[in-house]
Amino acid sequence: MSRHWPIWIISLADAAQRRAEIGRVLGSMGLDHSFIDAIDGRCGLPEDCERMVDRVRTLERDGTPMMDGEYACALSHQLAYARIIDEGLPGAIILEDDAILTRAFRDFYAGRGYERAPFIQMGYFQARIFRGPGQSVPGTRLHRLAENAFLTVGYSVSRAAAEHLRRHGLPIRAPADWPCDVTRIPAAVTMPRLVLHPDPAAMEAQSTLTSARGKKDISNYDPNRHFAKGMRRFVTPASWRRFIVKRLSVVRSLGFAPAEDEVPWQPS
Repeated sequence: MSRHWPIWIISLADAAQRRAEIGRVLGSMGLDHSFIDAIDGRCGLPEDCERMVDRVRTLERDGTPMMDGEYACALSHQLAYARIIDEGLPGAIILEDDAILTRAFRDFYAGRGYERAPFIQMGYFQARIFRGPGQSVPGTRLHRLAENAFLTVGYSVSRAAAEHLRRHGLPIRAPADWPCDVTRIPAAVTMPRLVLHPDPAAMEAQSTLTSARGKKDISNYDPNRHFAKGMRRFVTPASWRRFIVKRLSVVRSLGFAPAEDEVPWQPS
């Protein structure tokens, strides 16, 4: 049997406390891991990174600019995809340094559940999934994603998926979650979740990759901005696809608090 996929943690170089905590958790699970130094955009993007972003396309796409920290976060995840490709790896588990791992995460990893789909999102706030019982894997079940689900706190990505995310994600014009339509990979989510995210309200003063993204005004953000309005919504392929997908799928809104079957791992 081939070796397990590596576990990589994307983390700012100065996030010593976060690195120590998630390292302690993974160590108590008996899981090897390593860190990827995140690109720091808190004081602006480095010059070499600026060449890898497209601020004009971002504005055209979202109608609002992205923060330098958001670009830096997206570029940091791209570092992981590039490493998978450059090293010829079958894939990797990507975590952010504020990830809260559940007990089932170890079972999923030990049972090589990550090999069951090219892209598996283990942490999310809300997800639209296709109806059905899903696929049983160690520690959880996989459900096919019907549309992108936000949060990059924890996921597995195969080499083919990494190539897709590189090909459609550069230059950066969208947040790390996600630079393109991952349902085309295809993508799945775990239910229950294997990786949880702290409530952002409790993270204001902490030096983490997530908080370093910065904040922007989303008061005028329209989640349906890419779809036709009025009568045109009945004639465009994208709108018809969304119409069909919505009727074949269901939304699961879980929030940040753990569900009853999402028990955080407690190191002994």
